[in-house]
Amino acid sequence: MESKLKRLLTPPFIILAAFLLWFWEWLWEPLESIMAKIGQWPVLRLAEAWISRAPRYLALVCFVIPGAVLLPFKLLGLYFLGHGAPLLGVGTFLAAKVVGTALVARIFALTKPQLMEIGWFARTYAVVVRFKNYVFETLHQHPVYQQTRAFLMVLRRGVRSGLLAHSLRRWKAVYRLSRRRGRLTCF
Repeated sequence: MESKLKRLLTPPFIILAAFLLWFWEWLWEPLESIMAKIGQWPVLRLAEAWISRAPRYLALVCFVIPGAVLLPFKLLGLYFLGHGAPLLGVGTFLAAKVVGTALVARIFALTKPQLMEIGWFARTYAVVVRFKNYVFETLHQHPVYQQTRAFLMVLRRGVRSGLLAHSLRRWKAVYRLSRRRGRLTCF
């Protein structure tokens, strides 16, 4: 009975884990690079320089703040979900999650040296990274994960080469032409 239950429940959890890894691999790093580009703006460059020079416990506070500030927005998304506005709820929750992930990724990149000076944080970080690596390695070898990942790769390639990608390339071309002419070309 126990092995039947395990066989029944394992694939959905593997698929869920595959989507979480997909989020980690395809959103964390791109969001961090986008935030690095945004960080080149003059005012933000000063803030980033201040954060990267902050003492270790102030760096820890800077690292925790985005999660604390965005928590009410995530709760608002759950409120919308519970009160019959699923699109607004999911949209609010996902927007808060993406913005929070981007901020945390950037602030962690800026404050990692200071945070690693805090003993308990460094130990916790090592445990989390070891666990994440173990989960990644275990999942990468599972057949359901490999099938799900292959499907996601096909989906990603389809989006890049499909109608959406073609529309974006055309829109960029119209935008560049409009900038050269000094007016919007499509009107």
